Amino acid sequence: MSKSILEQLEKQLKKFLGEAVPNQAVYDIHAAMEIALILETKGFTFQLKDLCPKSMNETAWRAIFFKGKVAFAADHPESSVAVCKAAVDALANSLPEKKENIN
Repeated sequence: MSKSILEQLEKQLKKFLGEAVPNQAVYDIHAAMEIALILETKGFTFQLKDLCPKSMNETAWRAIFFKGKVAFAADHPESSVAVCKAAVDALANSLPEKKENIN
């Protein structure tokens, strides 16, 4: 994945989460996990799966955010990128919560 695509992913995260986005979240799994925690406060649940658990030379990760019965998933060789891609998908495509009007 090119650097410009990763930068675009980071811009999308900032669009949805503002200043709450940790620096270098696309490049650092610890920062990406902070994004997962932020989404959990917004009602999502989170899973990160190692798709190559027995491989010594291959990596593949699947990050999944759930909201109700809807899953937003992304796969990538870098775990931090998988988390960020899934987070952007979840934020961009989850339905806004319905709010009752009190009159």
